[in-house]
Amino acid sequence: MTRRHGPFVPLVIGLAALVGFGWIWIATESSDAPASTVRWFISESSLALAILVPAVCLFFVIRAIHTRRHEAREAARPPATGAQQAGDLLWSLSKGLLPQTTKAADIQTDATEPVFIARPAVIANHRQLTPATRTLMTTARTLVLSRDSDGVPGERAALRAWETPREVSFAATDRRFLLRDSTGLADVQYASIIAVHLVQGAVLLRLADRPPMLVICEHAESIAVLAVWGSAGEAALNRHPDFVSLRKS
Repeated sequence: MTRRHGPFVPLVIGLAALVGFGWIWIATESSDAPASTVRWFISESSLALAILVPAVCLFFVIRAIHTRRHEAREAARPPATGAQQAGDLLWSLSKGLLPQTTKAADIQTDATEPVFIARPAVIANHRQLTPATRTLMTTARTLVLSRDSDGVPGERAALRAWETPREVSFAATDRRFLLRDSTGLADVQYASIIAVHLVQGAVLLRLADRPPMLVICEHAESIAVLAVWGSAGEAALNRHPDFVSLRKS
């Protein structure tokens, strides 16, 4: 079992290094002994270590404090779902903390890539490679809403813009999305995602090398957060306009 010490151990090590190496540097500089290469090396090394070691320890102290805050936040309330889960995920990733991992029972992943989400989803691919954004968003909303209703004739033209939705096993890792259905396994690399849009109950991904893809599931907001994080980095999480409500949650 791994024992966790929190920020206390690196704090003590950093202070000890500052005092110890600092004392050696002061003693060497104030010594009346004749100057020599060895004395110069000891002096410069002590000064460098007196600065470098506390700086490294400070990094681990700050990271440990962030981790403690995240764990306390998780323990203070019941398991998150939907937008609340996405808000927690957004907070973690924006602080440089990876979320808890899970297992994708029916999807084979690389042994070195952690899985963050493994849930069933409904996938729909657009029939055009680069449709206009306004048309894309409008037809995506229509497609999502049509799944909860009997449909009306006015929706048919919008729905024809999309291929027939299909159910898949969906997994999100630290580098890609994985989709498995009866035809086999496919993946979407984060590097290929060029735009991410939230639609109520779904996330819309515009891709560089294939038509846009709509992912419909109860974890759509979390998938959107991972897509932005993986394709554009931590800083983009705080700038994305669709995440305003998640940042307030």
